[in-house]
Amino acid sequence: MRPATLRRILLIQTLEKADADSEILPATLRGDATREAARSLTRESGDAEKERFFAARAELLVDHLVAHFPFLRSVVPPSHRLRYLVPALLVIAILIGWFTQALGSEKLVNILSFPLLGILGWNFFIYLAETIGGLNRRRHAASSDGSDESSAGFLTRFAEGAESLPAQLGRDDSDPKVPAALRQGLSDFQRRWRRLTEPVVTLRLHGALHLAAALLAIAAVVGMYAKGAANEYRAYWESTFFTSESLQALLGFILGPASAISGIGIPDVTPLHRTADLPLVAGENAAQWIHLYAVTIGLFVVIPRLLLATWHSFQARRSQSAIDPRSLPGAGLYFDRLIAEALGTALITGAVPYCHQLSPTAEATLQRQLERQLGVPVKLDWRPIVKLGSETEAAAQLVTEPEKLPAHLVLCFDFAVTPEEETHGDFIRSTRKAFSEIDSETRLHVCLDAEGFDDARRNLADFADRRQQRLDAWRAVAGPLRDEITVFPALDPAS
Repeated sequence: MRPATLRRILLIQTLEKADADSEILPATLRGDATREAARSLTRESGDAEKERFFAARAELLVDHLVAHFPFLRSVVPPSHRLRYLVPALLVIAILIGWFTQALGSEKLVNILSFPLLGILGWNFFIYLAETIGGLNRRRHAASSDGSDESSAGFLTRFAEGAESLPAQLGRDDSDPKVPAALRQGLSDFQRRWRRLTEPVVTLRLHGALHLAAALLAIAAVVGMYAKGAANEYRAYWESTFFTSESLQALLGFILGPASAISGIGIPDVTPLHRTADLPLVAGENAAQWIHLYAVTIGLFVVIPRLLLATWHSFQARRSQSAIDPRSLPGAGLYFDRLIAEALGTALITGAVPYCHQLSPTAEATLQRQLERQLGVPVKLDWRPIVKLGSETEAAAQLVTEPEKLPAHLVLCFDFAVTPEEETHGDFIRSTRKAFSEIDSETRLHVCLDAEGFDDARRNLADFADRRQQRLDAWRAVAGPLRDEITVFPALDPAS
């Protein structure tokens, strides 16, 4: 999925979650966008057709948002620093490599303090770090449950830049022109976007760093030959710790592969030894040493770094094509709900009765009422009855398998029972907290079975008033879910 398309889909998904009251995206507008985008969608449609549906729907809603909040125009397109960072990084690497003075000053080359030895040492350290890091990432991937939604790492933040909210959002939190849901939604969107794209950005940046290291080494070698072409450099060495024999063995180990490939023998270092007694040793022409170091750099720096850069680039493209906003914790429920709305298929809805067994008639009534309320066919998935005293444990049990949570979950209570904070309220709060802790997309509802209440009081003169009073009591106990209460069967206006 292309970044621009992915970004629009994720933006709309995040804003719809934050906009529970349909303040910035009216429910009718969402429905119209779903129907318009689903014109070519069928029940036999594959993933590609579904992705096009999500993209078309998101584009329609983004156009509406930009028309009403023009400052969002800067938020919609993907934006990061990589397109500028990578070329700058490569140019800097070439300049550093060229000006490393790899052959030393005064037309003398100390074969033991060659800057190229430092380049070799640094690269071997990087290879070791890459190996350890790869093992750690594999171990972390094996043990991670994918539920962590913390901010992206330093590399991603640096490469993308600190995406700040539009200036209009930073002026005044109480500005009525900018709804609170929009502020919250954009903040969540930035966090989720970084989380979703972090692997791709990290791979691309690592690839760029490997390419920069290869270019630095190439520039150092080219610079070395350019300087050597215009000047005669002499090779020598001096050391406090090395003897001629130990240094010959060390250089044989370092330069041996290059010597074997190029056919250039490793010169004897004894005549090149400068000591306090022999401070004016002239050494010998450094051409052979330059050739050996150049081949060594090619073998152990340039080729491995280019291979690593290619591998990271390939992995980045593969990761980019595999990005799916549905992989975020709980986000799949949102997309399942859209498909159900678009195709009119049954939407699995969880139902949890609390200390109450619904009659078959009540179950059927609840299903019909939810279908009218949600606008799609509903299939109720009934869970075991929650017993008195097990409210907290039952709420925790509901979220043990986050990937299997339904798009909607109904908490069913007996409307005839007087609601209590310590029992009914505790179960509602515990359930809401459990779902909030895993950042689930599941939408919670409180449904009240009024079948028994209505049968016992329908003939009373103040029946409607009593029903309203009981509903008010339930709303007081439901707390944040007070607006998600559904009483079934609905009260007949003629009553």
